[in-house]
Amino acid sequence: MKGLGQVFKAVTSAMIGVGKREDLIKDFERTEKQGPWPYIIVGLIMTIGFIGAVIAVVKLVLS
Repeated sequence: MKGLGQVFKAVTSAMIGVGKREDLIKDFERTEKQGPWPYIIVGLIMTIGFIGAVIAVVKLVLS
């Protein structure tokens, strides 16, 4: 479960544009071992969640 938390942390920091170089190096090392799929799946889930939140806020404001 720790690995999944690290993936969420990496994707979140990538989405908002902040992060440390050391974390980036660790992410690349982890990607070499596990492959890119955890990052891709978490990125898609978080993107869909973000779009859903924006749509919900727009509907709330326009109602």
